[in-house]
Amino acid sequence: MRKLLMLFSFLLFSISLFTGCAYQSDMDLVRRELISLRDTTARENKDMDNRIKSVEDKLKELGNGLKRKQADLEADQKNILTEVQSVKGLIEESEVKTKKLPTDLDEFKKNLTISIESLGDRLAELEKKIYASSGESTEKATPVIPPAPQNSQVNVPAPEVKTQPEVEEAKQENKPSEEDVYKEAYQNYLKGEFEKARQNFSKYLELYPNSKNAGNAQYWIGECFYSQKKYREAILAFFEVIKKYPKGNKVAAAYLKQGMSFMELGDKENAKNSFTKIITEYKNSDEAKIAAEKIAEIK
Repeated sequence: MRKLLMLFSFLLFSISLFTGCAYQSDMDLVRRELISLRDTTARENKDMDNRIKSVEDKLKELGNGLKRKQADLEADQKNILTEVQSVKGLIEESEVKTKKLPTDLDEFKKNLTISIESLGDRLAELEKKIYASSGESTEKATPVIPPAPQNSQVNVPAPEVKTQPEVEEAKQENKPSEEDVYKEAYQNYLKGEFEKARQNFSKYLELYPNSKNAGNAQYWIGECFYSQKKYREAILAFFEVIKKYPKGNKVAAAYLKQGMSFMELGDKENAKNSFTKIITEYKNSDEAKIAAEKIAEIK
């Protein structure tokens, strides 16, 4: 009996020992799996962070690229606008030249000869009046002056006193042609001689205030001020286009450049008003499209 008890006790001890070893082995296995899972998760997290950073860098680069493209587009837009204005100016200059071309060269020469002869007669009459006003006999006056070459100059004795009609008549004889004044002013503008161009356009308006190109001349005065960064003067010049020549072909362009001048001065409210005027009254024009983009920039 005692031997049986000892045998039973030995069996229980063996079973307990085996069970304890098995439990310890399972715990070690679980621990190793947890460590492996932790390392795998850490690697995946690191890989995910790298991917996120890569995506963020690409988005940042894309954003910078879009900003550069937007800046380039705006610059291109301004260049296109300047080129359009230059082309319009060339068209206007061509129209002036076309209107001035004679339809018949022989008729033009005939008229030129008659004009030169008439000029000689008028100068002779003027000379007679000058001598008469100074107390000299009209018989001593210079005979009728023959037709002079086109580029020659005739020296007329300066009178002591001239009446207003005589002064106006003398001015008309020395008056440059409309085409020459406008062409010279526009050529000055194209060369970047803005001050000289502005003076010549002003001269054109003084000599030919009622001509068909008067509104255009006033507009180019504003463009000269704008190119010189004299934005306040430009605003006033463009306003003259709008006020004096409301039916001209430069009103929409005048509103646009007036608004751009206000923007340069930081006056967003008046700039927006000018752009809105174009969109309202000239909605189908090229200037209206540009004005809408400018309003979006203000917002």
